[in-house]
Order: sequence, then structure tokens, then C-alpha cells
Amino acid sequence: MSAECGQKATLLVTHSPSGTATNVARRRILLTCTLPVSHSGPHRDREHEELWEARPGENPTLVRHEDEPT
Repeated sequence: MSAECGQKATLLVTHSPSGTATNVARRRILLTCTLPVSHSGPHRDREHEELWEARPGENPTLVRHEDEPT
């Protein structure tokens, strides 16, 4: 098995509490790219099924909004 890329990113999952227009962080997830070191294209965390773009050494923060189920 080849070495993994290991590039990191932080995913913030937000929601809007009922009756407000404010987004609140519900979870913070540390993502790690599990593709091979020399991969091309976006980074990918297979465990969380997230893709992101980043240059080496960057640790971007990604935001995903999820509405509350009704």
C-alpha cells in the first residue's frame, strides 16, 4: 500500500436554530486526505466523504450547512 497524502482540513457543520437567522456550529470534524501522496485533483477524506482543494501545508476550514429535520 502506498503512503497517504495526509493533507488536513477542518469541516464545520452548521445549523440554524429555530426562530433565528443565525448559523451555529453543530460539529467540528478534522479531515485527512487518504489518497496517495502523489494524487492529482482535490483531496479526499474517505471516512467522511468530503473533497477539498488546498496547497501543501494549508489547513483550510470548510463549512457545510445542514437544516434541522422537520
